[in-house]
Amino acid sequence: MEMEKKSEYNTEGLLMLKDVYKNYGDVEALKGVNFTARKGQCLVILGPSGAGKTTTLKVIAGLESVESGEIYFKGQFINNLEPRNRNMAMVFETYALYPHISVFENLASPLRTLKMDEDTIKKRVTEIATMLGIDKFLERRPGFLSGGQRQRVALGRALIKPVDLYLMDEPIAHLDAKLRYQMIGEFKHLQETLKISILYVTHDWREAMSLGNEIIVLNKGRVEQYGEKDEIFKHPANTFVARMIGDPPMNLMHGSISERGGSSIFKASHGMEIDLHESIRPGKAILGVRSSKIGLALPSNKRGIDAEVYSCGKHGMNTVVSMKVGEEILKTEFKGHQSFNIGQMIRIYIDLENACIFHESGKLIRVLGERNG
Repeated sequence: MEMEKKSEYNTEGLLMLKDVYKNYGDVEALKGVNFTARKGQCLVILGPSGAGKTTTLKVIAGLESVESGEIYFKGQFINNLEPRNRNMAMVFETYALYPHISVFENLASPLRTLKMDEDTIKKRVTEIATMLGIDKFLERRPGFLSGGQRQRVALGRALIKPVDLYLMDEPIAHLDAKLRYQMIGEFKHLQETLKISILYVTHDWREAMSLGNEIIVLNKGRVEQYGEKDEIFKHPANTFVARMIGDPPMNLMHGSISERGGSSIFKASHGMEIDLHESIRPGKAILGVRSSKIGLALPSNKRGIDAEVYSCGKHGMNTVVSMKVGEEILKTEFKGHQSFNIGQMIRIYIDLENACIFHESGKLIRVLGERNG
């Protein structure tokens, strides 16, 4: 029977998706999604709005069916398994609370369904409520809480139930910045101490880098890259991933590579030339440089590049400057608060260490400074 189907690919994976497709009418929401999540891991799905992140969680939870492909959980083929039989808990971006009962009862309801004794329920509710900072609101109803407080109750309802996999869809999106940072720390502590398995969805690369053991970058229903977070940051598979990770995002300059004196020269479309100090096959290319690799050069620096200040603003304790070089707009971030005037001419340098060379199609060719990269 189909329900008994086993995966020849299943090894240590807690969850595996193999060539999963999902359509909504004529819209292809998922286009051949493949990945494996391990037990005790926090695996993050990162992508912009419309990438298919929530749809991925829904087909895993059994809330949506798939057009084709296979989903395995704990070695079992689960495509047609009812959601209640999958032993997963899901937290949505929107609150899923009972408005007519107290916070305590909202948290306790999953445990009552499991027929736990009252002492165990009270202890567990108190522990979760304290961890989430909602222990003072246990007697209130959700309608008397702020949006952030309601989101924490929704998180608590999922975390309180002992399950094999927690599915989290932008669970802290409605929280203020201070509380988001606090909750990221709580998630890390919870996941690492209890070794619980989490599949976490976000559009925020900082959340992804902070929480994820590994990251899946999703775009329009396709997996652009899947791997360890350091690998994704240092070796983005393509220009989409490169711009998804980082703030300001990676600067991408279109141009071409040619040979000169035994070294490769990148010539941007606006005429700027940069010696790459490595031999790379000539042709059209894209040079990717992180904002942290662009700095102010002394006027006497012969390798400096003239740039016109396009905009300037504060970013925390630093200053983010957009500058125009030819027709390209590049962004960099300087330490401390500095003043620049729009239209001001400045001289900059570009540090090519770990800069990325992409094919004109967007695919990564080389990370500079890594001969075998």
